[in-house]
Amino acid sequence: MKGQDAVNDLLSRTKAIVETIVDGVITISDRGLIETVNPAVEKIFGYRLDELSGQNVSMLMPNPYQREHDSYLSNYLSTGEKKIIGIGREVTGRRKDGSTFPLELAISEMEVNGQRMFTGIVRDISLRKATEEKLRELLTRTKAILDTIVDGVITISDRGCIETVNPAAEKIFGYRLDELSGKNVSMLMPDPYRHEHDQYLKNYLHTGEKKIIGIGREVTGLRKDGTTFPLELAISEMEVNGQRMFTGIVRDISERKETEEKLREAMRRVHEQRIKDEFIATVSHELRTPLTSIKASLELIIGKAVAKGSDQEKMLITIAHKNSDRLLLLINDILDISKIESEKMKLNFRRVRLHSFLETAISDNQAYAEKHHVKFVLIDCPGNLHIYVDPDRLMQVMSNLMSNAAKFSHQNSQIEIEARRRDDGIRITVRDYGPGIPLDFQNRVFEKFTQADTSDKREMSGTGLGLHISKAIIERHHGELSFDTVVGKGTEFHVDLKQQLQRQGSPQ
Repeated sequence: MKGQDAVNDLLSRTKAIVETIVDGVITISDRGLIETVNPAVEKIFGYRLDELSGQNVSMLMPNPYQREHDSYLSNYLSTGEKKIIGIGREVTGRRKDGSTFPLELAISEMEVNGQRMFTGIVRDISLRKATEEKLRELLTRTKAILDTIVDGVITISDRGCIETVNPAAEKIFGYRLDELSGKNVSMLMPDPYRHEHDQYLKNYLHTGEKKIIGIGREVTGLRKDGTTFPLELAISEMEVNGQRMFTGIVRDISERKETEEKLREAMRRVHEQRIKDEFIATVSHELRTPLTSIKASLELIIGKAVAKGSDQEKMLITIAHKNSDRLLLLINDILDISKIESEKMKLNFRRVRLHSFLETAISDNQAYAEKHHVKFVLIDCPGNLHIYVDPDRLMQVMSNLMSNAAKFSHQNSQIEIEARRRDDGIRITVRDYGPGIPLDFQNRVFEKFTQADTSDKREMSGTGLGLHISKAIIERHHGELSFDTVVGKGTEFHVDLKQQLQRQGSPQ
């Protein structure tokens, strides 16, 4: 009885195990017919035992596994060659409702009462496959991120050796992964950072004191070609499979540093320009006020000297008067240059009749004509033509062009002023028949403090700023100041103004 009880107990335990395990257990005859299944099989496939008993086990598989299984079993029984027996593999199962799912299958052979049978252990691995797919997707996304981010990512062992780098790190330093793998990461740093890094890592591993771990800082990187560059470095610690490792995030900040330097330079220039403007304004005021008084006093003295003084006194007073004029002109020009460079020159636009404007220009500059024994002539200008300009600033340009033409013209010659319509606007021309502009000076005509050399012994006084200022004024009108010259025959200066400005108003 005791022996029978032991057997019954073993059978009960075995039955309990088979009926409660999560894996399906199927017993199959040597003809491939299902004999028994445990509850897990019924749950996995959705069939009851009475629906499965006596049926070919291939009913639980879709094609091509269904056909393959029959041929495998037939081949084994005929040849003894094991292709699936004793081997676990992944196949696809088919439920009663026709849906398929991933299945892990292991078939083993047994003998019961002299009859060969097979046991199939099946496990629904849908959840595992879904998890594996999500993991693959996560790995793919992570790899895509690492492969495409602009920051370099370097993984480092606890001995400071490089294990992996992303494409950005290869691009930043100019090395391939195979050239970096297994090398000390300090190879990417010049001294003294190389020596410091080794010391930092050793100190951290021995004391746990963090000097660079978890802290972003700026260092200098070393490329494969030996060049150095500013680098932003952040090192963090991680644990992979129980092994301590470090991740270095590196960013080439060359462009940022260059931008910061340009910004500092721009701010320095703004500061210097402000100081210069204040200095020029103060000095100009302090100079112009007494010079104006001196000039007025000299004019009074000249009037009296003409009647009473000697020729020597008249000459000295006249020289003093001319030089005071030159100083006032220089001060005014310097103030204009300062306004132009700091973009503080304001223009007051209004509608002006061009013919009347040019007649006024000739009248206002008549003194230059008489002084240099030349004649200003308006040879052409449509009487009904109007322009939209700042008349005071445009008159300043005309005075400069006309005075230059007078100074460099032959005595008793004629200086021609004309205005003509052009396809895109108006052109005002001042034409002289003087010596022309020397070839080696032509590319410097509009530069500051430049004057052409001349063999003419007459006084060619000036500041060398007039044409530079005139060009800036015309450009503020969205126009252009240019010239044509022939050495030995004369020069034409052209003021081109856009027609649209005459209709639409002031430039912004």
